[in-house]
Formats: sequence, structure tokens, C-alpha cells
Amino acid sequence: MNTRTRVTIDREAVRQNVASVFARSQKQIFAVVKNNAYNLGMLEMVGTLMEAGVYHFAVAEVYEAIEIKTNFPDSYVLAMNPATQFEVARDYGIALGIPSVDWLKRYQADLSNIELHLKVNVGMNRFGVSSLEEAQAVLEVVQEQQLCLTGLYTHFPLADEPGADHDGQVERFLAIANVVRTQHEFTYMHAENSATIVKHDERLAFCNYVRPGIFLFGYSPIEKMDWLVPSMRMTTEIVEIREVGADEHVGYGTSYTTDQPLRVAVLPVGYGDGVVRGRSALPVLIHGKPYSIISKLFMSHTFVAVDSTVEVGDEVVLYGDGIEIDDITRTGTANNSEQMCARSWRLAHRYL
Repeated sequence: MNTRTRVTIDREAVRQNVASVFARSQKQIFAVVKNNAYNLGMLEMVGTLMEAGVYHFAVAEVYEAIEIKTNFPDSYVLAMNPATQFEVARDYGIALGIPSVDWLKRYQADLSNIELHLKVNVGMNRFGVSSLEEAQAVLEVVQEQQLCLTGLYTHFPLADEPGADHDGQVERFLAIANVVRTQHEFTYMHAENSATIVKHDERLAFCNYVRPGIFLFGYSPIEKMDWLVPSMRMTTEIVEIREVGADEHVGYGTSYTTDQPLRVAVLPVGYGDGVVRGRSALPVLIHGKPYSIISKLFMSHTFVAVDSTVEVGDEVVLYGDGIEIDDITRTGTANNSEQMCARSWRLAHRYL
């Protein structure tokens, strides 16, 4: 374990973000916690969310749902990827997403006593029915087989793209949802992801749940949200300082060459620990002062140009204290979800 690099996750920040999403949406929350809750720790984050009043969760795979249901039997969990573990889903009370008419017809005999959510495809072309005819074909199978269809949902892939036709995707959802919900009673209707929640689209007022992911952990896929509280802080320490002369290379190859004498601090962390190379677009903080990353990030090391006030053993802030994941994302060199999910659990973690 890399104990020199430490990750601190603030559970109170998560609770504050939940309260803010509740206040802005005025709806219940279906929390997206796939990929180990954005790599912040599935059990710790689900427990924190439940303390904050969230009891419904969406994951990608059945094994993630099992982890939640095993530890939090009072939770409600939807596994969204196409699944075939039907006995397991029944045993644990896991709801499954309907990815297509073909999937439903193929497995209709296996789906008794499993809650199902019908997904509508509005343009991502990943999962879901793409037309009213397909949606009504699903309703026919549900009625014939007396299946338990309780949910209706979609995903808006253009919600965080400036100038994209998000409005058109909402209309595609409504063209199907407004018909099928007159033909079938749905307990759970969820369409608004993090980027859609802040649009306050009255056309989606019939949805009784929002389905945020990264908002809950304090980060925004769109413009900066001052009301979000970042939940993660990541620090390391300086293990070596080198005095490098002019016209010297730093790191592998010749990607960085000094044009004057330079004091270089070596950090014991790199992309092997999940610090993405796009992180070098912004400085790190040492004693509250910004210092530039130089050369490329390497598997186990990062180089920073420093001054005479910096010494071996000093703490270096990689994320937090005003330089956040979102800031790196907005440089166009990385993605906030990517940065969170890339982080290695070889690093020392603690929860506040």
C-alpha cells in the first residue's frame, strides 16, 4: 500500500449534497452508485446515503446489487445492465432493467417475481426500447406473463453537452412515456440525471424520482455548482528534491528540458495510483501555494517545480483545498468520473 499518498473522503459532504439535491428537485433520489460508488467505497457511501434518507440505488451489475442488498437489506436496488442471474435477483430482491424487447421475450419465463424497470432509449443507443411500438410490445409480454413491471426510466446523454439537442431527447422520452403511463401504472419513474436536475424541466414533473450520481459526491458534469461540496481530498508528500541544471531532461525521454536551473520535487505517486495524466494541467498546492507539475506523470512518480521554501516531507495537495476534480475536468484534459474511478485502492483511505 502507498501510505505516503492519502485519500480522505468526507461523508458529511455527501450528506450535504443529498440535502441540496432534495431541495432543488423536490423529488426522491435513486442514487447511482455503480463502480464502487464512483470509487469512493460502495458500502461506506451507501451507508452514508441511507443515513441521509436515500434508500433507492442504481448500479450497473447484479454483483454490485448483491453487495448492497447483503449489507443493507432494507435498500431497493436496480441493476441496469442486461442480466441473466434471475434466481439471484429473486433471492435478493433485486430489480432488473429491461434492455430490449428481445431480452424480455427471450427470458420471459424466467422473470416471475422479479421487479422490472422499462428503459426508453432516447439517443445513447446502449439499452432500452426506441419506439412506442417496442414499448407496447413490452407491455403485452408483461400482461401475458403477469410480470412485475414497476419502473419506467431513461438516460439523457446530451444533458451535459452545450448546444446539443437535449430538448429533442426529452421529447423522444415523452412521446413514449406519456402513452405507456396511461396504459400501465409505474411505481418508479426516473429520468433526471445530475446534469438534467438543474434544468428544472417541468415536462418531467411526472417523474417521482431523480437519478443523480456524481452530484451526490460533490462534483458536476456541467458548469460549476457552488452548492456542491467536494467529498474527496488527496494528498501526498515530497520524497526527494533535485537541483537540476539548465538544458537537462527531467523524467523519461526528452519531453521536458529545463531552460534554466530548476529545483524539482519528486512525488511518490503517478498514473499507477490512478492520478490521470490530465491532472498535470493544473498545479498542486504546497503550504497553500500553487506549484506547476512538469514533465509527464509517470507510473509511480510526479515532478513539480518548486522554490527554496519547499522541503522533503512537505505535504502536497493533489485534489482539494480549492483545486478540485471539476477544475481539471474543465481544462479539457480529463473527465471528473474518469479521475475518480481511476484512483487506486492501493492508496491509504480514510473516512471522516
